[in-house]
Amino acid sequence: MANRSRSARLRHQGSELTVQQDETTDSPIIPVAALERLHKFKPDAVDWVFKQTETEANYRRTEGHRINRFVFIHRLLGQIFALLIGLAGIGGGSLVALNGQPWAGAVIAGSVIIGLAGIFFADKKRQ
Repeated sequence: MANRSRSARLRHQGSELTVQQDETTDSPIIPVAALERLHKFKPDAVDWVFKQTETEANYRRTEGHRINRFVFIHRLLGQIFALLIGLAGIGGGSLVALNGQPWAGAVIAGSVIIGLAGIFFADKKRQ
């Protein structure tokens, strides 16, 4: 869990102003010192903050699972369609080759295979 905390303090003619910012990358966690100050000010608000934090964490988990599922479906469909395109290209090239044009059939089948391989390698390089 990565936390970043920043604070700034300004003093002017006996008055002081302090600003503090806390960031976490995992979840919206409020620092303990802020919760203690909130408890002194309004004790029942601390329970509300905990409930809201739990609600937010549940939402993030649900959303994470949903995104992972969609990414999996997207990748699986991409591989299925690539297989279908490859089979169609090889089948079309074979059909052309069997009808008397072996070089044209080889060019069609080869270009489909090379094209699909190039797309897969470009995608791996991009990631």
